[in-house]
Amino acid sequence: MRCAAALLALLLLATSGGAELRSESFRSPSLQRDVALAVQLPPSYDARSEARYPALYVLHGLFEDQGFWHDRGLAAVLDELWAGGAVPEFVVVAVDGGRSFFVNGPAGRYEDLVVQDAVAWAEGHLRLDTGRDARALLGVSMGGYAALRIALSRPERFGSVAAHSAMLLARIPTRADGARSWHLRALGHAFGEPIDRELWAASDPLALAARVDPEGLPALYFDCGAGDRYGLFAGNRRLHEALRARGVAHEFALPPGDHGYAYVRSVIERSLRFVGRAWSRTP
Repeated sequence: MRCAAALLALLLLATSGGAELRSESFRSPSLQRDVALAVQLPPSYDARSEARYPALYVLHGLFEDQGFWHDRGLAAVLDELWAGGAVPEFVVVAVDGGRSFFVNGPAGRYEDLVVQDAVAWAEGHLRLDTGRDARALLGVSMGGYAALRIALSRPERFGSVAAHSAMLLARIPTRADGARSWHLRALGHAFGEPIDRELWAASDPLALAARVDPEGLPALYFDCGAGDRYGLFAGNRRLHEALRARGVAHEFALPPGDHGYAYVRSVIERSLRFVGRAWSRTP
């Protein structure tokens, strides 16, 4: 969790274009504790008191929290797109998932936190349109892994899903493969120590893609830097090939870039435009 001062800054910050960032928290039934959220409201939210908006739920990377959306400069990119009329207005809800990989595992029921609890809170406390087509999901790195998994295993929850630099691995990492201690500790926190192989397989987007029904899936976009220092471009390319083999419609890119937020900031406009187009096509 960020310090109280950082959360207060999020609460008070308003952009020059009229968009607003708020910090929130709510009681998660799935985790049986309070969970922090960051909310970005579009410029017209306060002025149009009766208007309802679609919502984009965003999932952070490892060792981060819900503050990433503002702290990493992603909210500012969206502000610029809104100012230029490049994407429709919508509400952003960033969810704190700790180091959980947003799975239902030893750390708690974090997938349910996203697909059930956060959605229920947002639709009950913000002026949002409801239903699958009014919801989109976007994740970065660890959060990208989760977004893709949810797209393939819970397709009824979100109408469009996007991911950047998703942590897609061909097999469970080991020290023999060169995995570092911090990497193994992080995976153990989410998947158990030793890693629960059944949970890993059930949560793996690559495994899900090999058997997914191509009908009824969300609109899907993902990319990874071609120079990703963790080699995640290989897993992302493998997912692309598996989805193509199953006849799953999707958009995929391997632009230049490494793993990190310099890369994410260079491509986040692609995913924001993608979810905006999905909403524009909704009747």
